[in-house]
Amino acid sequence: MEATVQLLKKVTLSLSTAIEPGKCDTSGSPVSLAFIYGVDSDGLCPFEIALHDKHEGEKLTVSVKAADAHAYFGHLFHPLCQILGGRLRDDTIELEIEITGVTDADNREVVQAVARALAHGGCGTSCGCGCGC
Repeated sequence: MEATVQLLKKVTLSLSTAIEPGKCDTSGSPVSLAFIYGVDSDGLCPFEIALHDKHEGEKLTVSVKAADAHAYFGHLFHPLCQILGGRLRDDTIELEIEITGVTDADNREVVQAVARALAHGGCGTSCGCGCGC
């Protein structure tokens, strides 16, 4: 039985950005984002809800207005900004996503993920973390 995205699972995604609507950036390699699903104290963000019950190998496309991105990605917004950097468009963020891994997270990983989620719970650019988001 394939593992599906569930609470406290370690989820690894492969992300490609769109350079224009419907067209992915093929000039750069996809980047990887790994996180523990469902650790934010505010509950699941809309992005996590879109991933719920998906299994390894599934693909989805996400299109979010840049102004709504922080609310949509929740605690994952800052890590997303860090790994994608200048590859994010100013008007609409379009991502091609493949779920490349769903595994059990160990207790230490869960505690670290909770701490990171709390540290970036709305820091904007004022916390000094260097994320620039």
